[in-house]
Amino acid sequence: MSGPQDAAHDQDRVRAAAFRLVTAKGGAAVAPEEVAAALDPPPAELDLADSDDVLLAAVHWSHRRIARRFFDLTAGRFGLAALRAGLTDLLPLDEDHLLESMLEVAVWHRSLAAPKVAESNRREREDLRVIVRGVLLDARDNGELADGVDVDRAAADLLALIDGLSVHVLLYPDRLSPAAAARTLDAELDRITRSDNSPPGTR
Repeated sequence: MSGPQDAAHDQDRVRAAAFRLVTAKGGAAVAPEEVAAALDPPPAELDLADSDDVLLAAVHWSHRRIARRFFDLTAGRFGLAALRAGLTDLLPLDEDHLLESMLEVAVWHRSLAAPKVAESNRREREDLRVIVRGVLLDARDNGELADGVDVDRAAADLLALIDGLSVHVLLYPDRLSPAAAARTLDAELDRITRSDNSPPGTR
């Protein structure tokens, strides 16, 4: 008789297989039957109704990996140092990160036509925005942000910048290298950083 742990393990296996298949096909649609065929043994309940569910399973797996790395990279860091480490990891700087970014683009594209995918994407993006905003608040409270920086606007702008940089690295690698993308992100973080050690509001 299967229990909660078995069900969670099966869900992990399904999501991991979905990630492998969707990224191997460059973000193209993958049928639930393809996921089942890739699993040995297949779970009793696949819980995937259509290719949109497969895409969402893949991106959930990807986001869990990204979140785990984010918290590992920011452990022991604070404020802008934590933000710099965590946000840089969102860029497609190596092959694994390229696959993750490609999957994000596939989700954005599908969101235009599939409300189920769009709603899931909005929730996940909001979760990420809340995390980034929280780290920015820590940086502001520590006096690291330049005067006049709006934390909500900065969180939205940083995520939009990462999205744009990631797309350009994916589509135009001859024009924007991963290293150049990282330098652009660094420049934006430098822009919102206090340029001296004086207390906030004293300049």
